[in-house]
Amino acid sequence: METILRSEEMAEIMLIPVRHHSPACSYQIKKIVADWKPDAVLVEGPDNANALLPVMLHEDTRAPFAIYYAYHDKAEKISKEQEHYKCYYPFLDYSPELVALREAHKNMTEVSFIDLSYGDILAASAERAAQGEAPHNYNDDYLLTRNDYIERLCEKTGLRSFDEFWEKYFELNGLYEDSDVWFSHLNTYCGLARDNTPAEVLQREGCLAREQHMAARIALQALHGCSMVKKHGENVSQKGSGTMKSIGETVSQENCDTAKANGEIVSQENCDTAKANGEMASQESSGLEKEIQRILVITGGFHTPGLRERLSDENWKETVRYAKKIEHYVPNKDESVYLMPYSMEAADALNGYASGMPYTGFYQKIWEGLISQEQNPYDAAVLDLVVASGKEVRKEEGALSTYDEICAWQMAQGLAALREKPQTGAYELQDAVLSSYVKGEYNITSDMPLRILRRLMTGTGSGALCTLADVPPIVLDFQDQCKKFGIRTDSTLEKEVTLSIFSSKKHRRMSRFFHRMLFLQTTFANRLKGPNLQQRKDRSLIREIWKYKYSAQVLAALIDVSVHGATMEEAIVSIVQERLRQDTKADSAAILLTQVFEMGISSQLDLVYERVHELILKDMDFYSIADATKSLTMMEELGTLYESDLQFGALLHTGVRKLITLLPGITRMQDDLLDAGMNALKLLYQITGRKGQEDTREREDFYDALYHIQEDVQIHAGLNGCIHGILYGGGREDSHAVGAACRGYLTGTRQQLLKTAVFFRGLFFTAKDLILMEHEILGMIDTFLGEVDETEFMELLPQLRMAFAYFTPFETDKIAQQAAGLHHRTGRELMERDEVLPEWYAYGKELDRYARGILGI
Repeated sequence: METILRSEEMAEIMLIPVRHHSPACSYQIKKIVADWKPDAVLVEGPDNANALLPVMLHEDTRAPFAIYYAYHDKAEKISKEQEHYKCYYPFLDYSPELVALREAHKNMTEVSFIDLSYGDILAASAERAAQGEAPHNYNDDYLLTRNDYIERLCEKTGLRSFDEFWEKYFELNGLYEDSDVWFSHLNTYCGLARDNTPAEVLQREGCLAREQHMAARIALQALHGCSMVKKHGENVSQKGSGTMKSIGETVSQENCDTAKANGEIVSQENCDTAKANGEMASQESSGLEKEIQRILVITGGFHTPGLRERLSDENWKETVRYAKKIEHYVPNKDESVYLMPYSMEAADALNGYASGMPYTGFYQKIWEGLISQEQNPYDAAVLDLVVASGKEVRKEEGALSTYDEICAWQMAQGLAALREKPQTGAYELQDAVLSSYVKGEYNITSDMPLRILRRLMTGTGSGALCTLADVPPIVLDFQDQCKKFGIRTDSTLEKEVTLSIFSSKKHRRMSRFFHRMLFLQTTFANRLKGPNLQQRKDRSLIREIWKYKYSAQVLAALIDVSVHGATMEEAIVSIVQERLRQDTKADSAAILLTQVFEMGISSQLDLVYERVHELILKDMDFYSIADATKSLTMMEELGTLYESDLQFGALLHTGVRKLITLLPGITRMQDDLLDAGMNALKLLYQITGRKGQEDTREREDFYDALYHIQEDVQIHAGLNGCIHGILYGGGREDSHAVGAACRGYLTGTRQQLLKTAVFFRGLFFTAKDLILMEHEILGMIDTFLGEVDETEFMELLPQLRMAFAYFTPFETDKIAQQAAGLHHRTGRELMERDEVLPEWYAYGKELDRYARGILGI
């Protein structure tokens, strides 16, 4: 670790590299702040979030929490699309940045964020953002944790991942090594990681722009300190102002004759001479009011080498020149910054948060052990989780013993010794639980102990903000809506409400509110029952049953979508318009239409309606059009009850005509599309069967398309059966025609015979009454079953099961009686068997021998 002395500015700058969410870094920072006593602490973080510091450092604010950033690209700095961007900057109790801020606040030291804002970072890496790779995390450690050098390093040290390497050489060693030595190792590692990163990557990721900005902020702090130490215009002049030195080498005294060291700076009130190797201290006048200003800078380790270079003698003047004319890339008015409660799970690197370390719950235990001065915090945390996970596994499976827990603890200790670690760590814990708690082969059916351990190592804690925290307008809108409907937000108890949505206007408005919260993915409300337009079911229900519950996650979710608008409706409108630009399939656009319909966002109905119409005309996917048409059918049926003025009839007919046009394309469908295809044909049959001249024309076109499909000799057997059932039900062919088609499969090739089961599945889907009314069909099934051997029967059994699944239990019994009659038997007689099969006799003989052995006969 090094400091940079700026003698002219009377400033000493200490650059501290950290890894985000590292307890060892935080532990070392606590010691440095206590020993070095800085006058200012500067932290990597957006400088437009400095107003949030009082809330972050308030005693009632509890970690984890996050700074939420939103940027709306109205100025088109990223792309012409004017999109919305958002990201998070989480803080845990053991985050080095938060520890530094808290320690400084405790000592009444000046603190500040010094990095670019999120919008500026996006603009600085506009090419990456425009390609859809905009960062969702403010700090991304991947440059420090993933490159070829790091992979070779892990391979050489025999460790499985960078996280395991970091824990061994930095987290565990950080408890025993002196700060100078530990930070020296970290600086070396960060320098090598940066040296192995191409310059174009640094430019593309916005690293260079960020470091230029942070260096300028540091320079401004140094210049500010310089103006504080000058007295009434007296000059302070010193040479050698950019010298690097190690911690502990600064000489600061009031009376000094001589100071000798390589790189030392002498700060004094009365000094005649200062002798050093290649350096001198010279002052035109004395009378300084304070000593050298000490500036502590906390940044991600990857940026430390870049900052050191910009603050060196060679680049200092350029850095100061930029600092005096700092410019932002994006307009400040297009950015929003809020604090929000966060959770341990969301901050875990393994759950998608790219920066920082995994296993947030585990390292929280480590930090608590360090704060309480636990002698072996890692061993204590591992033992605690061995016992806790064992207890949970025992509760779930009941097979784990105390002895297994003892074995797991001994295994963890043995592995730590074998791997030359001073204490057990997260990876010894996982390996020990895998070895001791998982019985037999490790797979998806036996991984419960590891899943339980993973949950415990992640933690379930969530943060809270003090009452001083600013509340986004969308949260205020939510609170106003709750007050209007009598929904309490001062309780976290789950409540249930039944809404008569078709008879009560207040209930319908409340339903729309719940649907809006559901659309915004706030986890506030969950519909248990009611007509479901998205899934196209329960259309006969006239009431909705909802459960709702207020929690910190609801607030966080609302802040998350605040990037889209100041009220719930504004946010929804923005999201709807964004989805409309993204949707290229008719089915997804139709579902969006149903959501807008249920939410009562009338301003967007016509817009979404037109988009659905446009996509129905453009989309060439038969199944997508079918799903869209089904959604429109349900909305048309319930439109009157919802008191909607929007007419879906014309759009529905557009969908029907498009489906009829595309029908021939599904003739040779894949087996996995059979259900979707049959449902689409059934839907067309139902819609075109309505009264009206236009419907009559569509019905005739529909039948013509079915006849055309049947002419294809390679038609899918299930689809063929479905079509014959529709034509039979519509009076376009009789049972003899259906029987002739069935005989075609029975008397054809062996391959055709085996398709008979699928044919019956399609036939019974649309005309199951045939088998109940026409004995000829049942006789054909009996003939078919007599033709296939046992192996083929077992292969066809799944299709036969699905074919007869359309019948009710009563109908199944009736079919069974008719089948028995074909063999001049009753149903009971068919189930009885006079002869004993050889395999049955052999099994009985074996059982008899076993029983005799047990009884000793």
